[in-house]
Order: sequence, then structure tokens, then C-alpha cells
Amino acid sequence: MRSILISLGLSALSLSPALGQSDPSAYQVKQEKRISDEERVVRGDKLKAYSIHPISAQVKQVEMPDTLTRGTHSFTSAERRSMAVAYLGNTYSPWQSKIFFDRAVRLPDFVYFSGFQGLLFNPQEVRWYDTKSPFTFIRYQKMLFADDTLEELLDLTLSTNLGKHLNLGGTFNRANAFGFYESNKNKSTRYRIFGSYTSDRYDLYAYVANDRHRMTENGGVTDLDYLRNPDKYTNGRVRIGSRDIPVLISSDRLINSLSSGHAYAMHRYKLGSYRPKNEPRQAEKQADGKTKEGQPDSLVFVPVGSLTHTIYYNKRSRSFYARSQDDLWQKVFGPAVIIREREDAASGQLISYIQPQDSMQMTSLSNTLSLSLIEGFRPWVKFGLSAYLRNENHSVSMFDDRVGHVRRIDRFFSTFAGGTMTRTSGEGLNFSALGEVGILGRDLGALHLEGDIRTRFRIAGKAFSLGADARLLNHRPSYFASRHHGTYEWWGERELQFVRRLELGARVSLDSWGSWAEARTATLNNYIYWDASRQVQQLDDLAQVIMLRMGHTGKAGSLNWAFSAAYQTSTHEKAIPLPTLAAEGDMWLDFLLFGVLRIHLGAQAYWHTAYYAPTYAPTIQQFISQQEMQIGGGAPLLNAYANFRLKNARFYVRAYNLGEAFMDNDRLSLHRYPYNPMHFQAGIVFDLNN
Repeated sequence: MRSILISLGLSALSLSPALGQSDPSAYQVKQEKRISDEERVVRGDKLKAYSIHPISAQVKQVEMPDTLTRGTHSFTSAERRSMAVAYLGNTYSPWQSKIFFDRAVRLPDFVYFSGFQGLLFNPQEVRWYDTKSPFTFIRYQKMLFADDTLEELLDLTLSTNLGKHLNLGGTFNRANAFGFYESNKNKSTRYRIFGSYTSDRYDLYAYVANDRHRMTENGGVTDLDYLRNPDKYTNGRVRIGSRDIPVLISSDRLINSLSSGHAYAMHRYKLGSYRPKNEPRQAEKQADGKTKEGQPDSLVFVPVGSLTHTIYYNKRSRSFYARSQDDLWQKVFGPAVIIREREDAASGQLISYIQPQDSMQMTSLSNTLSLSLIEGFRPWVKFGLSAYLRNENHSVSMFDDRVGHVRRIDRFFSTFAGGTMTRTSGEGLNFSALGEVGILGRDLGALHLEGDIRTRFRIAGKAFSLGADARLLNHRPSYFASRHHGTYEWWGERELQFVRRLELGARVSLDSWGSWAEARTATLNNYIYWDASRQVQQLDDLAQVIMLRMGHTGKAGSLNWAFSAAYQTSTHEKAIPLPTLAAEGDMWLDFLLFGVLRIHLGAQAYWHTAYYAPTYAPTIQQFISQQEMQIGGGAPLLNAYANFRLKNARFYVRAYNLGEAFMDNDRLSLHRYPYNPMHFQAGIVFDLNN
């Protein structure tokens, strides 16, 4: 690894003076831009957003989140996250995609956050900005006509440039949802303060953030007949209220609380030199017959390579507790592992009781040092290269039965070495590749290889794009998947084997026709899942998952549509239950009123075939397998909406689960957990980029 770093550095330094030997106008480091045409029209060049690759630290300009007219009504809904989702009814509850390849590739070390994919700040998904004027983004949405089932969201982002090089900003997100069912309250508070400094030779991107999620657990519906035959329980009313449906745990007595405090910084020094931005102008002939050479318009810094350091600190914690000592816990969760004692005030005798009071914490510190050659610094340099070393240190605290309280029980580290090769600015062919191996510590022997290739071309004037990718993972199981100490589950003596995953995929897009198709397959060895008894299990044999997915978008006049469908199969349905078919559709009218107000009127539908959908275990916050009943195959979930856009303001109204008004619908999202009944919601978004 040392020889690789040295050779890259020597190459960068040796190539730098050679810049003066060729056409200066060809020196241009192209920047990858993933921005839609509508985005360019809406924003122009006033606001740019960037993301950073978590390993190579490559900065890419990307599309701003939630800035376009379409989809305003569903930007925060669970159904937007995937074609088919399982969640606990409340929009901000833990969720899992029913499409296998829309799930995270591997479990996080702190597995209790696995149900919050896409709902947390992390270095892979956060955005940094560069704006020519102060940028303010405000989203507010609320349930209509239902104060007792309050669902309210406030999302605020501020960003401004202080001069040409420095940008500062902050994001605040607060969601408060009482839920439609008894003891289904969720509350989350998230904030991030960020900043960036960019110059010719030095860049710095940094943020500090905090995520807090608090969930009241109800254990699910006790009698599904209330959902399937509601007319039996109306008691003279037109419709039974969702809060009248009995649940396992009522009165807000059981709580799961999660938090993640983290800080991230990436800074790099770029090697290169200043060269003329344009060719010298041709010699001009003066009146006396002599000539005078033109001068370059300006100089531009041409980076050749960079030395980058990235540091990431994260402190994650989970608290699972009950507000009361109750026999109910024994009835709902079975025999407890931890029996507590207290002294009876009257008799002075010790009384045994069960009351969940679980707590676990993981603190992580990661440092990455990389050396890179930058794509495009010479006309013949068609790709970028980087090599890196990463060191991770972890500290874990959990309940220890030997001392009877929470304490630090483990510390470990891992060191990885790897490299990347990317081409992002090619006209016809682009690719990326990554290789990483664990060389020291707990993850010694871990292997991560992945790559993709993409191309675009035209046939008979029609645009096409093709892509293929592959991934090979051999990694140690996440820490808390192999070791957990809790009131009702306690494991750690079993040593789980390395998890292996070989994934292949291909995608074709007929851009001119709005159609696309995708095929994916994954071969899994030592796959980890949780069985019906809430115990972690690992498959001894191979499992295979195959998916075919396709979609089409189009329009005819004011009528627009977008449809997609997926077929998937699993060779081990108990460990990896999946619906065989899933589909979603969206149709809307798009028109202007008075020439200034853009309106979308539409309807959406979601459907999948019946399968043994998992259920949810509050004690470990995981989706677990069950074979009691199948979910799906009945009436689809139907929503209707109206989106409005007037300059920089957008607002919407939505009727959720509208089909419940005219057809039977048991509205189960997963076993014992229904999604929400029919209701109306409204929201407003201000995008103030002056």
C-alpha cells in the first residue's frame, strides 16, 4: 500500500510541470453533473448542490432535493421511498422496502437504525451548497380535519455564501405524529450545521448533526377482524374509528428512543499549477507594420492530484424502556432474560418484577487518508485514480449482568486499504471501480469489490443508455447483530460467520421513449435474519434473489403517466420473504391556469401479490419472519392529489387511501401493522433563492 501511495504522489508531481508542453485551452477538469433539465430551468446558475463520495471524497454536483413540481405531495410519505414498503402505520416509523434490491446492501453496525434508511443524516446523502444569493427552503405540512391524529412536519434549510469561497448553512427538521392508532406516536428532531470553503488549492467540507427519534410501541393490532370486517363494530356509527381498534400495548407505556450525534469533515490539498485559460490571441499588425502578441485572458488553476483527509465521529445510542411494571410484558414478549428486584415498602421483602430498561451505545471514530490523481487534467487522462487507508475505532456499552448495570464492554478497531478508479466526464463511456480489503483488526480479511460501467448512444435519432454493475462483499456481521443484551433477548455467545454477497445488475433506458428495464441477481451466503422467536439466525446454505423491473413515463397533451412493475423471487422465502409481483402507477393532468399557476391533478396506486410479510419486534427494532398469514393481493392503495406551483411557492392537498371509501381494504402494511386509514393532508413549500 505504501508503494502505491508513493508512486501516485511521484506521478502527480512529475506530471505537473509537463502542463506547459501542450495546448493550455485543453486543460479542464470536468465536473460530473446529475441535474435534470427542469432543474436547470428552475434554478439556472444561482444555486448549486454537491455531494461527497464517502470513500474517494470526490465532489459531485447533484440535483437539489424536492425542488420540482411533480411529487410535492408525496416527498415525505413512506410510499415514495420504494415501490412497495412495510412500515408501522405512522409515516416516521421504522420501515423496510418490500423490493429486496431497494434495501441497504448490509446491516449497519448499530442495527437498531436499520429501519431508518434514508431518514438520517449521513456523509453519503447530505448536501453542501454554493449560492449567489441567500437560499431558504421551507416545508410545512399537516393533517387536515384531525387534531387527535396530528401529523405535522417542519423542514427548514438556510444557506448563504460569505464571499466567493465560503458557504455556511443549517438544516432543521421536526416531525410530530400522533398516529391514527392507539399508542402509535412518533417524534423526530434532526438538525445539521454545515459549511464549506473552496479555493484553487484547498477545500474543506464539514458539518455537525444530531438525529433523535422517539417511538411509542403498540405491538400491533390484536384482532385483524376490526380491519377486515369493520361493519361488525360500528355500534351505529358510519365507520369505526382507527383508535377504537385494539392493540397489544396501550396507554403509551412502551418507548423506543434512538439518537445519533455526529460530526464530519473532509479537507484536501490539491497539487497543480496555474495556466492560461485561453490561447494567446493571434498577433495584431500595427500601423508601423510591426506585430504585437496578444496576452492570455486570464489564468486558471489546473489540479493534477490531491491529498485528502476525512474524519467522521458518530455516537449512537438506543433506549428501550417501559413506563410501568406490568404483567403485560410477560404476555406480549414471553419469559424475560433480565428479572429485576426491588424492596417492598410495606414488608421490606425483595419483590421480583419485569420492566424493560435496555440501553446500548456505540461510539465510532473513522479517519481516511487518500491520495488521488484527478480525471481530465490532461486531454489524455481519461480517468481518475485514488488510493486510501481508513482506520475505524469503536467503543460499545451495554447492560452487563455481572455488574447489574450498563457499562463499556468492548472496544475494537479495523483498518482498511483500498483504491478507486473513475471516469465521469466521458462523452460515450463512463465507469467506476472500487476495491477494499481489511488488513488489520476485527475486519481482517473483509473484502469489498464493486464497479459499474455506463454508456449513452443514439440509434435512428433515438437516445439509449446502457449500464451494468457488479458487487462482491465479504464482511463481518454487524456488531449488534452478533451481540445484543436486552430484557427479552440476549445473544452474543454464538460467533456469526462472515457474510458474503455477489450481486450483478444491468439496466437499459430508452430515453426518447421514457422506458427502462433492469435485471438484478444476488447470491447470498451466511445471510442474517431474525426468526419468529426474535432470535438472530444465519443461513447455512446459499440463497438466491432475482429481480426484473421495468417502467415507463409518457404524456399525451396534458395527460401524463408513470408506471413501473417488478418481479422478484427468493430461494429461501422464510429468511427472505418477498412479494412475487409489485406495481405502482401515477397518472396526472399538467396544465397552467392564468399562465402563472401550474397545477398537477392526479392519482396514484400501489399493489403487490400476497406473501408472508414480516412483522415487527419492538424489543430489538427489527423486522422478523412469520408464517401465520399472508399480506397483499387484495385491493390496491389509492391516493389522489393536487399540486400547485406559483413562482417559488408550492402547495398541495392529498387524499390518502381514498379507495377505502368505495372498496374493501384491510390496509395491512405488514403482519399486525396496518397503514393509515383514509384522511386528508395539506402542505406548503417555499423555495426562496433570491
